[in-house]
Amino acid sequence: MAAGTRPLTLGEILDRTVQLYRRNFVLLVGIAAPPAAVMALVTGAVFVFFSAQIASFTPTAGQQPAGQPPSQEALMVIGLVAIAFVIVGIPILLGVFAVALSALNYAASQVNRGEAVTIRGSYGFAFRHFWRYVGILFLQALLSWVAPYIVFIAIFIVGTILAALLAKSGAGSAFAPLFVIAAVVLILALIVVGVMLWIRFSLAFPVSVAEQKKAWPSMQRSGQLTKGSRGRIFVMFLLVWILSIVASVVLVIPVDIVIALTMKKAFTAGHTPTLYLTLIQVVNLAVGFLVRVFVMPIYVVALVLFYADQRTRIEGYDIEQLMAQAGWTEPPPLPVPAVQQFPPLPQSPETAMPPLPSASGVFSEELRTVAAGTVAENSFEAASTRVDSGHVDSSHDNSIEFSSLEAGYVGANPDVTRLVEADRVETISSEGHSEGPVA
Repeated sequence: MAAGTRPLTLGEILDRTVQLYRRNFVLLVGIAAPPAAVMALVTGAVFVFFSAQIASFTPTAGQQPAGQPPSQEALMVIGLVAIAFVIVGIPILLGVFAVALSALNYAASQVNRGEAVTIRGSYGFAFRHFWRYVGILFLQALLSWVAPYIVFIAIFIVGTILAALLAKSGAGSAFAPLFVIAAVVLILALIVVGVMLWIRFSLAFPVSVAEQKKAWPSMQRSGQLTKGSRGRIFVMFLLVWILSIVASVVLVIPVDIVIALTMKKAFTAGHTPTLYLTLIQVVNLAVGFLVRVFVMPIYVVALVLFYADQRTRIEGYDIEQLMAQAGWTEPPPLPVPAVQQFPPLPQSPETAMPPLPSASGVFSEELRTVAAGTVAENSFEAASTRVDSGHVDSSHDNSIEFSSLEAGYVGANPDVTRLVEADRVETISSEGHSEGPVA
């Protein structure tokens, strides 16, 4: 399985780092060179200046006697240069290295996924989010080193005050060894805390580059992703640091020995070793430049691989990588089905209800027959009642007419007589409710 698509061991991460570094050597070194050169120029100018000032304070043959302090003008110049370096130089270095680290992280992420990238494209990406990456580097330095050093200085000041009070009381000599031990322990604790915090926030740049997060969310995300692998990241830091030290020693010591041998006559004659100090600083700056150019990409590539590995272990990042390599994307959301609108039922001529006839409407012949029969029955009952009571009026003519209609209806419907005889016809009660057929 390709690198980055499954969890990797520490050895595999280091092996993959070397492979990517060798395959993209020109790209990575080309990105790391400009910021290393800017740092060499800024720090070199400051160091050379201070070396010259220190050399001017040393006694020379026939000039300034030994032990004479420097003039106030010289001290003022040194102070102004130091303040200028803090106000101007450090922000410049912060911005330069923020851009370099973000550009290296972008290039390493691209080559790890097998995509093409250029030096110009990497720096273009870094400059588009310049302040974001400056904020990340500033927070890393502040939380990992500046804040612990402030705590250390505060504790040191309190310890010094206590030591002075004990010395006045006469017990200072008894507690002096304890203060020395406490100072050593405090320095070691400061280093340990600084390294732990740096490891915790070490993946902030890969997080911001890959996930487009801002400074503080990237720091928080780094703290989450480094859980469970801070020991492995520390081993990687240790190996890179050892590599830097070895490279510096291998390059610096031979050159320093040569410079010392050539300047031996100046030391024996008692002349000011200004040239010697300047040459030493130039050599150190040149070596530092080369170490940063060749070692910094290894550090960044390893962190990018740790980031991808941690996401694979925690979030299944390998599946996302395989889908991206296959050209798959997330499926679009399913469309919401429209609510089906049923059409109104058609009314056929057979089932449509006819309009109710008006009071003066004409009934059909069959309805006339039925109505006439019903009225005739009622009329016969009323006529018989009137005859029995001795009251006869002209309405009996209507009863005779209805009787003839009833006879016609029965003739047209012979089953009516049979149903009436069988008592199967519904009758109407005196209240007007249907009583139903009688069995």
